[in-house]
Amino acid sequence: MGWYFHVDMDAFFASVEQVLNPALKGKPVIVGGASGRGVVTSASYEARKYGVHSAMPGFQARKLCPQGIFLPNRRRTYSDFSRKVFAILKRYSPEVHAISIDEAVIDLTGTEKLFGPPPRTAQEILQRIEIELGLPASGGLSASRIIAKIAATLAKPHGFICVFPGTEESFLTPLPVEAIPGVGPKMHQELLKRGIKTIGDLLHHPDLRNRYFDFEPPAPGRESHDHSIGNETTLDKPLKDRDGLEEVLWELAEEVGGRLRREGFHAGCISVKIRYDNFKTTSRSRTLSTPTCFDREIFEVARELLSKNVLPGKAVRLLGIRASALQSSGWQESLFDIEKRLAWEKLYAGIDRLRHKYGEETVTSATPRRRSR
Repeated sequence: MGWYFHVDMDAFFASVEQVLNPALKGKPVIVGGASGRGVVTSASYEARKYGVHSAMPGFQARKLCPQGIFLPNRRRTYSDFSRKVFAILKRYSPEVHAISIDEAVIDLTGTEKLFGPPPRTAQEILQRIEIELGLPASGGLSASRIIAKIAATLAKPHGFICVFPGTEESFLTPLPVEAIPGVGPKMHQELLKRGIKTIGDLLHHPDLRNRYFDFEPPAPGRESHDHSIGNETTLDKPLKDRDGLEEVLWELAEEVGGRLRREGFHAGCISVKIRYDNFKTTSRSRTLSTPTCFDREIFEVARELLSKNVLPGKAVRLLGIRASALQSSGWQESLFDIEKRLAWEKLYAGIDRLRHKYGEETVTSATPRRRSR
């Protein structure tokens, strides 16, 4: 039987700001949206009491919580704390799969001899994150990854829920169907039309039950990892300037590349997400001839996708990069590509060591110069 522990940091960006400035603890901290036109990227639970939440326009957040303390996004700082969180997780299992900068799944299967029962280990991990970093986190533990995710969400803030084998259906049955990850507003409405209001209702439909849930333990030796690694950021001030957009894109490429290398993956596909000031959103992808985990290669693909798909003169409020079709081995390369990859692996190994030891800001790079257009 497998044990999957889903860790979800609580109000991560806002919590980091409260750790760095203890005077902010207990106060309504809002990251992003300071200009009024931007979007909130994180809100402390003190701010959430007023109805403020992530993805909310800044002007609306200010109306709901006029006493809120608005702070700018500090992506590199949050990435540095994320690296420290993942370093703690990897003490307990080599199988740590990043979902986002502040969320991960840890496979605790087979760790009993080292750390004891997984429920106790899971709680120890949450305590360790808080003791060492001062950051609150919530967690869910189950033999099913999706149920572990649901449990972690229900446990927020600062809680822990273990769903023991054999109790999955009794745990799920009373929950609203929209608690299932991936059930958005459109799917929710379609399910309601079929009379499906709770997960218990859904479990009575074999086609939907098998689509969303697998109560069987994974087959021995079956590899399991997330299908993509990505990051996105909402800009405090929407940008039209191409150089400014590429600066943001470069930082995202560095973050995605670093996470790929920490996870031991190469990406076979790179996607760019563009959201405009009117909330219109475009996503474009490219499949690579050779998978990569290098910041510069990720950036070059992302920059070209941006160049070909961004609407001239339109203000961009959100940018994102996602790496998918992840592989750890199994592709063919030319001799030239192998030599180049080995050289870059050596370079980035050194960069990663320095960042791991001294922080993300230790080694930074300017945006690669644009090719002539």
